Amino acid sequence: MASNKRVNIDVAQPKTAAERTRVAVQCCDSLKMALPLLVDGIDDAVGRDYSGFPDRLYLIDREGRVAYKGGRGPFGYKPRELEQTLIMLLLDEAQPTKSTTSEASANPPSGK
Repeated sequence: MASNKRVNIDVAQPKTAAERTRVAVQCCDSLKMALPLLVDGIDDAVGRDYSGFPDRLYLIDREGRVAYKGGRGPFGYKPRELEQTLIMLLLDEAQPTKSTTSEASANPPSGK
């Protein structure tokens, strides 16, 4: 893309998984990203399954379920919505479950 070339980013479209991983690592290094890096296969299976192009934010909960699915970028890219969902998810996890609460009240400490 011309906009990339103006800022000295000129990367050929990867043709193998190894090339794709190398480009992704270069990107993360350049951007000084501290997040884990996951690279889709050369067949783009994950991108197709999650409609990830051009940008999309997802939050996967501890059980592997989609807790948040953002809109397609750039207009559907709303990190604050993702942040709010994450906060709510963490608050929900911090609350004792009903079964834990009812078990505690049914079986008070013996004081021994």
